[in-house]
Amino acid sequence: MDTENKSDKYNKIDLWETKDILESILESQLNAVASIKKLIEELNTAVSKCLPLLENGGRIIFAGAGTSGRMAAQESSELYPTFSWPKNKSLFLIAGGHKTLTEAVENAEDNLSQGELDAKKLKPTQKDIFICIAASGRTPYTLGVLRTANLAGSLTIGISSSSNSPLLNESKIKLFSNTGAEVIAGSTRMKAGTAQKVILNMLTTTLMIRLNRTYDSYMVDLVATNEKLNKRAAYIVSGISNVNLETAHEALNFCQGKVKLACVYLKYQDLKKAEEILIENNGNLRLCLDSNKS
Repeated sequence: MDTENKSDKYNKIDLWETKDILESILESQLNAVASIKKLIEELNTAVSKCLPLLENGGRIIFAGAGTSGRMAAQESSELYPTFSWPKNKSLFLIAGGHKTLTEAVENAEDNLSQGELDAKKLKPTQKDIFICIAASGRTPYTLGVLRTANLAGSLTIGISSSSNSPLLNESKIKLFSNTGAEVIAGSTRMKAGTAQKVILNMLTTTLMIRLNRTYDSYMVDLVATNEKLNKRAAYIVSGISNVNLETAHEALNFCQGKVKLACVYLKYQDLKKAEEILIENNGNLRLCLDSNKS
């Protein structure tokens, strides 16, 4: 198995100088990220297939066990605060349940039928997207989720660092990151985990850009829940609308903290019209601001 092999490159690493260990780990991480370059076409295909499903009410459902499951949980949980993506449209399944986010649960990942059951509980449809993650590509729980999703006609995306694995063979879109043997044999939280996170970053962020949840490189759909984010929201409105921070804060307060609405409101000085224009343009702030409606 690709991810379990021991590499001679790291023989007797426990006897190395500390600096050499650190440099070797860094090199391995950079190589893991570099391996993703070969996946650009597959990722492009994934985005193009996901978009119409999400535009028509589909959900993104992440699944994994252990490190991969925690990666799934993290990605799922960050889409709402960053992009206002609805919480009920971004879900995750992890072997052993939420308890395993902080501790290991014995044999949880080996339970294929539990993966099937957990996926069935979500009542998957042809609109849904299942992103199934397993470094080995053989984790029973994750395969159970994948197979249930396939039976429901959902779009399935497999992310694995093991070629010719069941996960990749059975996924409709196959994302194989060729990260190879780990510095510590079998410790897939390292290179394989890094590659998983980068792939997820690329996929979900590009989807949110295409779903009109950014403007330029601004996070215009963020959910401001603390002082830091309130300040960030004001800086964004100020930068886009070319107003001072005081005016930006006033507009945000008037628009209940919604960045896009505040920007459109500042252009038209009419809240109802701003709301209507945002709806007409499907939340695309660029189209709203380029509109010449009086």
